[in-house]
Amino acid sequence: MSNGLKETTFTATNGRDAGKVFLITELPAIQADEWAHELLYEASTAGMNLKDVDVLELDTKSMKGMIELGSMVATIIGRIPAARSRELKFDLLNKCVQIVPTGGQPRMVIWNDEIKEAATFTILFGQVLKLHLDFLRQGET
Repeated sequence: MSNGLKETTFTATNGRDAGKVFLITELPAIQADEWAHELLYEASTAGMNLKDVDVLELDTKSMKGMIELGSMVATIIGRIPAARSRELKFDLLNKCVQIVPTGGQPRMVIWNDEIKEAATFTILFGQVLKLHLDFLRQGET
């Protein structure tokens, strides 16, 4: 862990990105909160109705709460304007994901050159969300 932040590695298994290793690091709490506020702002300006999601009543002691939050993020990303969606997605990816070259040190990903499969972006985004929402699994019974 760097600076007490959670980290995990992910190895791509599909297509031309198979075997590539990525280091995923949690955002500091303030940055995660700022990103979440931007996402919710975009949802509200896009006219999305989030009234059915009561974040204060999420079941935070089971996977259900994690799944609900992850689903909400994916829904918002899918419904806001595409340019802003892509901007938010890559903001999070750039801050959290590094590539680990064979035998090398983790470094920034050069997305246009190093990622060959479109699915890899989505999979990495999901891994980043999973790492950030994993706090909900603490205390799971």
